[in-house]
Amino acid sequence: MEKELFSKPNYFKYPIIIFCGLGLALASLMGKISPFGTVFISCMNGTDCLSAFAGTALGYLLRGDFVAAVPTVAAGAAICVIRIFFVRSKGVAGRLVSGGLAGAAVLLTNIITVSGASDIFLSFAFGLIAAISSYTFLGIAEKLKKEEKIFSGKNSELLPAGVTLIFITASFTDLSFGIFNLGEIISGTITLAAAYRFRLSGGVSVGVLCALGMAIGSGTFVYAALAFSAGALTASLTASKGRVPMAAAFLLSSAFLGALLGMDRTMLSFIADMLVASVIFMALPLNKIMTGIRPRVSAVSDGLSAEIFAGRLELVGNTVGELRYAVEKTAETLDSTANNDLSNIYNSACDNICKNCRFNMKCWGEEYNDSVRMMNGFIKILRRGEKLTSDNFTGAISARCEKKERLCECINKKYDDFVSVGQMNRRVKEMRNVLTKQLDNTERLFNSIAEEFGKDVTYSTESSLKVGRLLERCGLVSPRAAVKTVDGNMIIEAYGEGELACTAEELGDMLIELLQKEFDLPCVLEFGKRVRITAFQRAEYGIKSASCQYSRRKESANGDFLTACVDGKGNYYSIISDGMGSGTRARIDSAFACGLLTKFLESGVGVEASIEMLNTALMVKSSDESFATLDVCQVDLYTGKTTLYKAGGADTFVRSGKKVTRIKGSGLPVGVNGTLSLSAQSFTAGEDDVIIMTTDGADLSEQWLEQAFLKDSCGNMEELVKTVAGAARFNCEKGREDDISIVALQLKK
Repeated sequence: MEKELFSKPNYFKYPIIIFCGLGLALASLMGKISPFGTVFISCMNGTDCLSAFAGTALGYLLRGDFVAAVPTVAAGAAICVIRIFFVRSKGVAGRLVSGGLAGAAVLLTNIITVSGASDIFLSFAFGLIAAISSYTFLGIAEKLKKEEKIFSGKNSELLPAGVTLIFITASFTDLSFGIFNLGEIISGTITLAAAYRFRLSGGVSVGVLCALGMAIGSGTFVYAALAFSAGALTASLTASKGRVPMAAAFLLSSAFLGALLGMDRTMLSFIADMLVASVIFMALPLNKIMTGIRPRVSAVSDGLSAEIFAGRLELVGNTVGELRYAVEKTAETLDSTANNDLSNIYNSACDNICKNCRFNMKCWGEEYNDSVRMMNGFIKILRRGEKLTSDNFTGAISARCEKKERLCECINKKYDDFVSVGQMNRRVKEMRNVLTKQLDNTERLFNSIAEEFGKDVTYSTESSLKVGRLLERCGLVSPRAAVKTVDGNMIIEAYGEGELACTAEELGDMLIELLQKEFDLPCVLEFGKRVRITAFQRAEYGIKSASCQYSRRKESANGDFLTACVDGKGNYYSIISDGMGSGTRARIDSAFACGLLTKFLESGVGVEASIEMLNTALMVKSSDESFATLDVCQVDLYTGKTTLYKAGGADTFVRSGKKVTRIKGSGLPVGVNGTLSLSAQSFTAGEDDVIIMTTDGADLSEQWLEQAFLKDSCGNMEELVKTVAGAARFNCEKGREDDISIVALQLKK
């Protein structure tokens, strides 16, 4: 954080305090001495209090009214003594005591000179204003020292601050130097600063309060106050454009409305004051002044907190891994105790039906082997999907048994129950496998994020604060920004609430101007009510891409889905997914796969972990089979390192120079089973290298592609993909047509 003015001994400190006290003492409120000189003394401590007293005493004496000045100076001296020797408490108690002292002093100095009922009322009003103002100023000072947010939005804080602003504006409005009015200049500067910092809500609120104070301070400024309010509104609306457009809008709208209300000497003076305020606003070093005014932006100061956070993520990942291990061991135990013996079906049925039969010992004693052979035959009949009847009985048992129908009915029911339980157990096992796989993926996810935080990263506190303030001016609420340098490249990651009041292109330009670095287009990701913004320093390479698609039938939807994204770390992803079959159903699966994978990648999750999560998500997406091939091309825009990830994806072709190389696809599509079959091949691509990604509807050869590249001497990517897709369509055998998708990527510096 920037160095504060009074954080260390400063030779300019005491002259500034004396000068401020002098100005406050010279101000007037409703024809009387302003109470803010006394308030100023009550807000100081130690030698600062003495400096404030010296300045205000000098101001009171310079007013020329010694009779009125003596009690005010005496009250200021008393407060000075009390503040130095007796009132040293801080917090709410100290603010209340100081406010009470200021209020009592102002009340007593005004009450001794009353000449009527109106003066008595003003005396009490001035005392109340002094008490509120002293309490407010001390509260703001304490929060600035603690680097806390000044206003939390509570009425208990905003109301006293509003009252203080109204009457301090009114006091300075009575102070003029030639054609210039100090109150109007201060009001204009404060309002522009509030609009610049807090946008519409702050600019309009402060502007209206200052206008009200101007009207109270001098009745001749009522029309000027109306024009001032209009200027505050237009300045707030143009705050996102920068200080110069703000000041211009403020000045023009104030002058225009002022001219409509009547162009007299007062209005000309007002316009001159607004011009001076605009010049002061543009000249002020607001980034330094406002660092402590509203410290709502959090920034990572060094790698220590990142290392701690990485350790916590790793701990959480290990805990998830232990949970997965416990689930697997419990499942093994349950599977080992499950009874899958088919003989239990007829044994339990015979126990129920045959136990009271007079032939029980004959059938299950003397002729046990014959009975078991017949029952095993029953099981074969049931497994063929048939039902047992009395005609299925054989041998002596068939002639002897009196309960054949009941026994068949019981065995049929027992077998149906056995099949139902088996189906349920298989389904539970499938879901358990999905659960353990998800837990495994979650563990890998936490560990991969922990590895990222554990890398050698340098954080810039100053740059983080600058970016946070910029995002706040661009409309985000409570933004938190981190600017880090990884391998010599600057990366920005920020979060906030609300909605950006500018486009990504405009934000990118502002970041370039702010940090004096070249950035690629920021990535803005909305989730819920929050916004994530990432931007990385302009990389070595850019991507030029083109695509072409043909459906299997002209009237049907293409079952392939194409998309591309950037993860905010300088990695570009081109993704192709081919859903099962063709048409609308296939497109739903491929779009789901691409959409979910893109979300993971944009959130900073690694490729393999993202595809693992997608695989299990597709497995439980619906009761029907739901799977899709996946082809992901990851390009590191800083180095050109390219990795092709394939889960059932078709072949990819790489043109380097005049040679075309085929990279074969392998593995199973995502969503087929819990164990993902994923292949990955890496290589380094250079400038002008072309990568052609296809789906399985395209049958191409390296030789034909080499000829196509030779014909495409002008490097028209759009024409190239159309030519390749058309050739693939022409080469399809009749009756075996499929959806065709072609994507071409070219690295350009």
